[in-house]
Amino acid sequence: MKLYGTTTSPFVRRVAIVAAEIGIELERVDTATDAGQAALREVTPIRKVPVAIADDATLFDSRVIIDWMTAYRGFGGLAGTREPFREANLVNAIDAALDAVIQLFYLRRDGVAIDGTPYATRQLDRADAIFAWLGTQLAPDRRGFSEGLGLPEITLVCGLDWMDFRKAYPTERAGAVESVRAAWAERPSFAATRPRV
Repeated sequence: MKLYGTTTSPFVRRVAIVAAEIGIELERVDTATDAGQAALREVTPIRKVPVAIADDATLFDSRVIIDWMTAYRGFGGLAGTREPFREANLVNAIDAALDAVIQLFYLRRDGVAIDGTPYATRQLDRADAIFAWLGTQLAPDRRGFSEGLGLPEITLVCGLDWMDFRKAYPTERAGAVESVRAAWAERPSFAATRPRV
């Protein structure tokens, strides 16, 4: 499978973790370079990572790519979908927190003075509320949301690690779910894909 993306994207990373867990080799196209951006524009009109080319199919978005991988290759070392609608809600919530923080990160990076604005406060409050709610959804062992490792746990760890890497959100504010990250941090698929420049 050819995977277009950066080594820092939490969305690309979740695909890489699932691929490693189910034994799919990835040919990476780094879209952080000008050449990588040009290659990305050739395969997708939305210009957003990740994008994958698999068996002549072009797949946009991490969830679509992961659905393709698990549909055609199974779940490998991952827990299969346990409660599909609950898991979809968990992933949507985590992605909403990540989206809120990413918006602030890119505005700051582009030089927009947003800190202390009502918009920035609302985005941070949104992320805080989501992490607090996620803490109420953990299984009794607090290693995840159900038995085993699945997409909600992968999504959460990738998001928190990206927030720390980019210093985009003080993850101590997400302390209610820190136990999930601690539980999986040293698993080889996670350790090998940590964000880096």
